[in-house]
Amino acid sequence: MSIIIPTLNEEKCLPRLLRDLSRQIYRDFEVIVVDGGSSDKTVKLARSFSPSLPRLTVTFSPRPHVCHQRNLGVKTAKGKILMFMDADSRLDPEFLLGARYRWETSQAEVLSFWFKPDIINTRNESIALAVNLFRELQNNLNPRYLLEALFMIKKDRFLAAGGFDESINYAEGSQLIRTLVKQGNVSKIVRDPVFTFSFRRLRRMGLLTMAGTMARLELSNLIGKNYQSFVAKKIYPMVGGSQFRYNQKAKNQFVIKIKKLLMDLDRDF
Repeated sequence: MSIIIPTLNEEKCLPRLLRDLSRQIYRDFEVIVVDGGSSDKTVKLARSFSPSLPRLTVTFSPRPHVCHQRNLGVKTAKGKILMFMDADSRLDPEFLLGARYRWETSQAEVLSFWFKPDIINTRNESIALAVNLFRELQNNLNPRYLLEALFMIKKDRFLAAGGFDESINYAEGSQLIRTLVKQGNVSKIVRDPVFTFSFRRLRRMGLLTMAGTMARLELSNLIGKNYQSFVAKKIYPMVGGSQFRYNQKAKNQFVIKIKKLLMDLDRDF
């Protein structure tokens, strides 16, 4: 199994994930860190894990684009199974063992996992539960979304689908999963094992601001027309997941409704 992690200035988060990987019970995997030109200690710190992760490779991308970095990692990968991870994800020691078991028993070509928030409180857990249930429901009905933070996929199916589309800058997972499903691949989401998903962007931007921004991102993906350019680099440091387009009138109505729901949630907790 090849684990691919795109990075850009992740000196705080990446060592935690690599430490988690070094402590895994399941050991049959390689780790490929694809750096997009970090100006901090990301690369140095990644290389420091070579003794505890002997099959660790640190490679470089000529440009900081998350789709390009992931595709570049696949070219280096030796495994028949790919697992994409974000640098700020966290794993329990049993995660890869459980993930491999689920992979073998699921008969799926694409496998995603429920997540838990990095800071446990009622509001964060409520948000995580809502998102997990939504992902599970839409996947069972008509797979349209793929959480890129962590998922598994057969390498040959990934390549047959053309990999991540490097010409788009948002919803790269959605584009990929739709292509895969059209090609007859099966996508499944399992409730265990769970990984830890970082809410750091939510904390940095604030609950309502983040929710409003993500609502605009998702709306742009659903509308698919009447575009105007909008750049939101605060969401994602690498290009990809950062630029989106939207219809102004529809966006305003949608965001107002989303914010009202979240304000009600905020008052409840």
